[in-house]
Amino acid sequence: MSDIKNFLKYTWSPFFARFGTLTPVQTAVIPVLLSGENVIVCSPTATGKTEAVVAPLIERLIPEINKNLILLYIAPTKALLNNLLERLKLPLEKCGFKAIVRTGDKPYLPKGTFHLLFITPESFDSLLCRQKDIWQSIKAIVIDEIHFLDNTYRGDQLRVLLKRLLEKLKEIPQFAALSATLFDPKAVATRYFYPVKVIEVGQPRSLKFFLSNNWAQIINFLKENKWFKAIIFCNRRKDVESLYLELSRYWPKDRILTHHASLSYRIRKETEQLLRQWRWGLCICTSTLEIGIDIGDFDVAICYHPPPTPSAFQQRIGRASRQKDFIAAIGFYENEAEAECFNIYAGLAVQGMVEPIEYIPDLSVIVQQTFSMLFAQPSGIMRENLFSLLSPLASFEIIEKILIHLLDTAWIEERRGKFFASEKLMNLGERGVIHSNIPQSREFRVIEMSTQKYIGEINLEASEGNRFILGGKLWEIQKIKGKNLFVQLVTGTPTLNAFRKRFSHGAFTRFLPKELQMAH
Repeated sequence: MSDIKNFLKYTWSPFFARFGTLTPVQTAVIPVLLSGENVIVCSPTATGKTEAVVAPLIERLIPEINKNLILLYIAPTKALLNNLLERLKLPLEKCGFKAIVRTGDKPYLPKGTFHLLFITPESFDSLLCRQKDIWQSIKAIVIDEIHFLDNTYRGDQLRVLLKRLLEKLKEIPQFAALSATLFDPKAVATRYFYPVKVIEVGQPRSLKFFLSNNWAQIINFLKENKWFKAIIFCNRRKDVESLYLELSRYWPKDRILTHHASLSYRIRKETEQLLRQWRWGLCICTSTLEIGIDIGDFDVAICYHPPPTPSAFQQRIGRASRQKDFIAAIGFYENEAEAECFNIYAGLAVQGMVEPIEYIPDLSVIVQQTFSMLFAQPSGIMRENLFSLLSPLASFEIIEKILIHLLDTAWIEERRGKFFASEKLMNLGERGVIHSNIPQSREFRVIEMSTQKYIGEINLEASEGNRFILGGKLWEIQKIKGKNLFVQLVTGTPTLNAFRKRFSHGAFTRFLPKELQMAH
């Protein structure tokens, strides 16, 4: 450790002096980054990954401090970015670095110098289009919670954005990615940068895992084990609210908090502050608290129904028992199939294994990035350059088919070997709605068209012709009217798969040719 301390001439005291020692992940990562290599770091939550990458990068960038924007830090959520700035602001200031957070569709930039920009992929997109002269000095890029972005339309968007950024730079910057456990970290990282060194640190802790389908039993179990502070993860926002009412029968109402994306930013911040202070209480949340926001420690993590994947399960239960050599977790199940799913997840967690996931690019990103690039460059983009930037996402034939469709629908124009934005695309861009590919999630009532019978509710990004399973039957959407889906029974296979890692496709799917929407 003393050798590493000697190499951190400027950053040891601001970042690590208060801890007195380095964590294993910091000991492994810091020398590699100081040598200038690219890394992907995989380790459990709360192991010091953030400081492990930021401190050595800042150390290397001190000589560049007279320049503007030298470090770009990309993360999936506004909440995480704000939390990071809160945590790192003081040590960064001690090193002479000014950091800012920018989110939203039309983020502005302050006057004067800043060195580190915390940003989401969507705000990165907007700034890349609107602030063309701020990027030349970037020397390092961090991608946090890369597992949360990869193999989604947001990760695919980021892949193209990074290619666009590299076109503006004279030198390739140093890269670092942070992640929970991944099946193939190198494959994930190389979608965004190359070459890469994989650093995996931390053995899986032993797991004390319990199953129950009865909340009264679970609450008694918490009290018996003196687990007075619990975090409860739900897969849906409406479950958070209904579970609050259910648990109010067993637990003091003023000691139950809720946290999900539909709540205001102010309420979420108040909740996070209380969680850091409380010694006892319950927090019911969605995946908004799955990733690295500082909310203190919990005695136990509870999953209300199985999460969508084994990796999500491990991420959620890892939010508890951080000061212990074991993880305490409970799974609430509704039926035997869910109980069996939990048992499989727990078995994989004990072995430190996650699921292999086939990488499937989201074709909607080809549309979204075409719109973004052409809006950013009214003078047009050469055909071969546009194809090159989009090439990670599809074959030449698929890209060409999509671009021809956009020409036919008058979103783009082609003249003398260059593509241009049409007037209606420029108008769309001026409204700031082309930078985010995140669909607006809607709750739909499902109604059988022939009988007008109410079938149930689904929460997905639906379009006519999509097929899905509900109540053990396959339905095809015939018509969408407001929040009502009119469907009919069909045979065949669903086009919306509830068991895919990706919950939905990008919002720009609707601009694809019909045959690619259906195959998508």
